[in-house]
Amino acid sequence: MPLLVGRLAGLGSLGLCAGCTQSALVGRIADGGPPVGDAAPLIEDASPGYVDGKLHAHAVFDYVRSIYWFGGDNDPTRLEVYIYQDAATCSELSTPGWVTKVRPTDLMGIIVGGTTPGTYTVAPEKPPRPGNAYIIHEIDQAAPVIDSIGETGSVVITSVKPGVSVVGTLNATFSTGTLEGAFTSTWCATGVGL
Repeated sequence: MPLLVGRLAGLGSLGLCAGCTQSALVGRIADGGPPVGDAAPLIEDASPGYVDGKLHAHAVFDYVRSIYWFGGDNDPTRLEVYIYQDAATCSELSTPGWVTKVRPTDLMGIIVGGTTPGTYTVAPEKPPRPGNAYIIHEIDQAAPVIDSIGETGSVVITSVKPGVSVVGTLNATFSTGTLEGAFTSTWCATGVGL
């Protein structure tokens, strides 16, 4: 039986789910468990994180298969994390123009103006100033790509292990909706940002 990894906390969690398809939620309700509103358990699906919510009137990220912390831009003043719905490899993401190599997929870029654990304020500026975070979501099914830029919210970095991983959460409002998520990234020393 898959490992039990968490519980939805009553009605507070349901607001995020309103309007989403069940496939947009990472995990699934355990067989025989109580209804979602009564704190149903979630089942681990070996995902390195999740992103949930709606942009452009549809649910995003049916699942998350790859999350990388990029080092290829060689900027020691920031952390740059990319979340992919479909599996991607570090080598695919190590040359400019990699977006066409990972189609079709939803993806999200998170750049924080800092390199330590803490809370970073989402602002629509790239690169972000120290203490801020820049978030871009791309609906990348085919050209032209539809970009959405985070306007408000926060990115919380809970762990930074140099050369290994960055762990954190996000909660951001965009002009067309909101997204919430969590991530555990894998270091990609040669990955280059958008």
